[in-house]
Amino acid sequence: MPDSKNPNNKNDNEAIKKVTDLTEEVVKGLGFELVDIHFGQHGRQKIVEITIYNPGGSVGLTDCEKVSRELDSRIELIADSLDFFHGPFLLDVASPGIDRVLKSEREYKLFTGRKVEIKTKTNVGADPYGQHFIARLDSFGDETFKLSELGPIQSAPTKSKNSKKHAANKVSQEPVKELKVALKQIIQIRLYPDLQKKFKEIAAEKAIDLSAELGQEEVDEKPNKVEVERD
Repeated sequence: MPDSKNPNNKNDNEAIKKVTDLTEEVVKGLGFELVDIHFGQHGRQKIVEITIYNPGGSVGLTDCEKVSRELDSRIELIADSLDFFHGPFLLDVASPGIDRVLKSEREYKLFTGRKVEIKTKTNVGADPYGQHFIARLDSFGDETFKLSELGPIQSAPTKSKNSKKHAANKVSQEPVKELKVALKQIIQIRLYPDLQKKFKEIAAEKAIDLSAELGQEEVDEKPNKVEVERD
């Protein structure tokens, strides 16, 4: 089950279980994967935050709208029998974003095959890239990540003598191609944004030519999001 923020009330927990199962069913039925679902409350308003992923491509606003409409109509059919949904609530459907921080085993496995940016507590044998590098996430199991295609994080040039010396040491060492890293050694693991790929996906989705824009250094990294508020 995806991560969820559950209230302590027993009836609320039962409602959350039903809505989580329903959400999983709706999301999968529309061709997406459920990354996570969070339940919360702001004042009297209940909040349901859902993150979806498309293994075959990106998640656009139209995808979020599609999931939101279908899920809202399905929840409406059972809302009267669920104490959690008495009164107003907000349904929020979003994409993961291109640089999402991964926080659960479900996400580690869901994003297998993707490029990730990794920060480690100590040297894990990733030389010559140090404790901050990018890699392809090949698999996760037994509390261990299997990585390949390791590479350096692109950073701004510096005139520091120490930095130049460190860079020279990196060049002199044999690049690491494959590596296993224990989960306990990870400070943070997040999706690494492939901006060229992102522009191509946007161009395909909107059926427009973005070839002139591929040289841009910035892209909107915020997740696509749709909110539905009901009284």
